[in-house]
Amino acid sequence: MLHYAGFTRKLGDVDSGSTVMDYLPAERSRGITIQSAAITFGWRDAQVHLIDTPGHVDFTVEVERAMRVLDGAVAIIDAVAGVQAQTLTVWRQTSAYGIPCIVFVNKMDREGADWQRAVKDVEQRLGTRALVLVEPEIEKLAQGKYEPSELRYWVDAVTMERIEYDASDKTGATVRRQLLTPEDGRAYEVAGRAREKLVETLAELDAEIVDEFLAVDGDHVRVSTRAVRAAVRRATLSNMACPVVLGAAFRNVGVQPLLDAVIDYLPSPTERPQPKAISGSQKLNESREISDSRKTKSPASRNALTNDDKLVAFAFKVTVDAQRGPMVFVRVYSGSLDARMTLVNGTRGGIRERASKLLQMYADSSEEIRTIRAGHIGVVLGLKHTRTGDTLLHPDHTSLEDATVVAGRERSAMHMLTEEDVREPVGLQLHGIN
Repeated sequence: MLHYAGFTRKLGDVDSGSTVMDYLPAERSRGITIQSAAITFGWRDAQVHLIDTPGHVDFTVEVERAMRVLDGAVAIIDAVAGVQAQTLTVWRQTSAYGIPCIVFVNKMDREGADWQRAVKDVEQRLGTRALVLVEPEIEKLAQGKYEPSELRYWVDAVTMERIEYDASDKTGATVRRQLLTPEDGRAYEVAGRAREKLVETLAELDAEIVDEFLAVDGDHVRVSTRAVRAAVRRATLSNMACPVVLGAAFRNVGVQPLLDAVIDYLPSPTERPQPKAISGSQKLNESREISDSRKTKSPASRNALTNDDKLVAFAFKVTVDAQRGPMVFVRVYSGSLDARMTLVNGTRGGIRERASKLLQMYADSSEEIRTIRAGHIGVVLGLKHTRTGDTLLHPDHTSLEDATVVAGRERSAMHMLTEEDVREPVGLQLHGIN
């Protein structure tokens, strides 16, 4: 992804330990992801904040931390093994937070790869409808193996196009698309069957695609690309279905269609519901919106992020660097977080701290920035009392009026909590999670 987005000059490889996101010595030597890592890059006209999380069961806590700030997720399924035990665990986590997902069926180049069985696994074991967007042009038996040359040609069921990877470009960066016509023979037939199944599945979930289908006299192929793409997006955002993209990352195949699917079908920060908060000893079913805009905006616009509101940020991970000290990873939900800004920890009774520096993380490297705007992720330095799960607010945020201030006084970073203070219900917390 990073190479195709222009972030890196050469491709990384897990086996050789040259990947950007797995930068710990233990990760590179073992070829696995141990801790989550964040990076920002651009694709098409969008800015993407990618959080790479571990897939091993021993590091599930890293996945849980990231889930609380995600707008969408990509679940990677093995085309040979299908849905595995840890896949179910991660899927339950995404479902608990209502996160729309895309499934990428990987390792199509391996012996025994069976994407039809993997898709059936997704529907039966994960309990969702699968919308297969891209299929190989050459059909194989269930236990067949795709040769590298056969993985060059794919069909896009949404656009009715052939996707061709240039055989002379081993990086997979050169991709050509060609609109299919009946003269293309087998490729057109494969794409037509894929489009028919896609439209039929969407018709069971979306009323608007049915109207489009009837308007073209029941011809699946004549349904417009715009209508199909919009229906897939609606089904994905409502968590009624998940798009499925096939590929072989080791052969550098299928990554660009996956990135396109992320932009086309996963929600932007403005399309996600406003996070809820609990105050003091509130029960979870008494949670409420914490944005200042709740009193001034209409119900239809309350979900939209804006930089005009007072700051609301969520600290989803805290690490300690030997030179920088505590590094607090935050997601900003409203307003903007500026360098040298005073922050109020709404979870810990109003402790005030100053954000000395802000960083944009690129795995293990960083860039100092002046502000983190609504919908974005960054790192705050200088916060010594902030913990994972804390909510950070603007000093003038109206929600602080409802929070219980311990001992009736404003807290500063120099004032430590006593046992009596801790027993009192204090603070605010996003997502209603203690």
